[in-house]
Amino acid sequence: MAITKPTANILLDTRRVLKSGKYPAKLTVYYLGEKKRYKLPIELTEGDWEKINSPRLRDEALKELKTKLDYYTGEKFEDCLKKINDPFSFEKFEETYFEKYTLINKSVDVYTAFQTYIDKLAKSDKVGNSEIYTTAKKSLQAFKSKLSFEEVTPEFLMAYEKQMLTNNLSMAYIALNLRSLRAIFNKAIEAGFVKQEFYPFKIYKIKKGDNKKKALSIEQLKLLKYHKAETKAQQKALDFWMFSFNCYGINMIDICRLQFKNIEDNRIVFMRKKTDHSTTSSKTIRLAITPEIQQIIDNHCNSNQQPESYVFNILPHGIDAKRERKIVQSFTRNINKHMKKICEDLKLGVNVSTYWARHSFATFLKWKGVSIEVISEALGHTDIATTQNYLDSFEDETIDSTGKIISSL
Repeated sequence: MAITKPTANILLDTRRVLKSGKYPAKLTVYYLGEKKRYKLPIELTEGDWEKINSPRLRDEALKELKTKLDYYTGEKFEDCLKKINDPFSFEKFEETYFEKYTLINKSVDVYTAFQTYIDKLAKSDKVGNSEIYTTAKKSLQAFKSKLSFEEVTPEFLMAYEKQMLTNNLSMAYIALNLRSLRAIFNKAIEAGFVKQEFYPFKIYKIKKGDNKKKALSIEQLKLLKYHKAETKAQQKALDFWMFSFNCYGINMIDICRLQFKNIEDNRIVFMRKKTDHSTTSSKTIRLAITPEIQQIIDNHCNSNQQPESYVFNILPHGIDAKRERKIVQSFTRNINKHMKKICEDLKLGVNVSTYWARHSFATFLKWKGVSIEVISEALGHTDIATTQNYLDSFEDETIDSTGKIISSL
C-alpha cells in the first residue's frame, strides 16, 4: 500500500566508495510509492555507520553526527512539510528543504553565491542581513575582483585581514565580513559543491572585534539625566537616549515599533527584534514604567492612542522592511548627531551613540550590585544571550526593583 504522507530516512550509500574511503549519507524521501534520494554533507565508513545505529553509542564525534542525521529526518523534515502547501511534490520538497543550501551551481564563484544569497535575504525582507552580506561582498571584491571557492585559503584570509588593517579598518569590520564569507562557504559545502577538506576556517580563526566598553560612569549618566538641552531637537534626542537606557537598553527599532497595545498594567511588554544574523528566536521583554519612562512617553507620544498605533510618531504604518530600515537609521543618526553636541557641551570626553545606552544600562546595574548572572558585562553582539534570557524571566517583583534601581540614578 502506498504511503499517503511523505516520510524520510537516512541510508549509507555503499554502492561507490568516495576518495576519502568513506560513503555518502543520503536522505531518502518516500511518497505515494515513489522515492528520491538526496546527498547530505556527511560521509561515514561502514564501521561508523554501524556504531551510529548501535544503542550503545559512546563516541562523542559520532554522537554529534547522529544528532545531525536525526535533525535531517526529524525537525528539518517536519518543518519543511509544514511549509509546503498541499499537494506535496518532490519539486516543492527540494525547493523548500534545500532552500538554505541551493545557492549555487557547480560552476559559480564566491561572489555569485554571495549575490544569490543577498537576493534571497532581500526577498524575505531581511534587509539588515542583506546589507551585511552586501558590504562583505564589496569589500572582498575590492581586495580580489574574481574569487573561486578553491582560492579561499588560510593564506588568502590572512592576506585580506592584513590589507584591511593596513587600510585602517577595524577588526570588528573585518571579522563581520569574514563571518559572512564563512557562512557562504559553509552553504557551498552543505550543497556538495565544495569538499569539507578545503574548509579554510579550521586553520584560520576569525579574530574578535575590538570589544571596547561603551558605558558611561554614574557621574556622566547623572549629567545627562539632569541636562537641559539648548534646543528642542537636542532635548528630543536626549529623551530617546534616556528612554533606551531606562528601558533595559531597548534598541532604536524596538522604540520605533512600540505600540500602545505593548503598554499594560504599568508595564511595557514587547518582542525584542531578532538581531541581524542571529539564530535565536525573538525575546519577550517586560519592564516597569518608571516615572522617567512615563514622562518621556507623555512628552513624545502619538496623539492617536489606539492599540495598534505606534507610541511614538516615527514610523508610518504599512511600509515595507526596506523603507522601515531607512527611517530607523535616519532616526538613529539624528539622535547620535545631537548626543555628540550634548556630550561636547557637558565635556564628557566621549561621543555617546545610542549603542552606549545598552552598555550603560548593564554596567550601571552591575555597579548597583545586581547579580552578574542577571546583567552580563558583555551586553553586546558577541554574547547577549545570557542577559536576554534572565531579563525575559524577570518576575514582577524583580521588574519593579530593577525599575527603582534605574530611577535611583
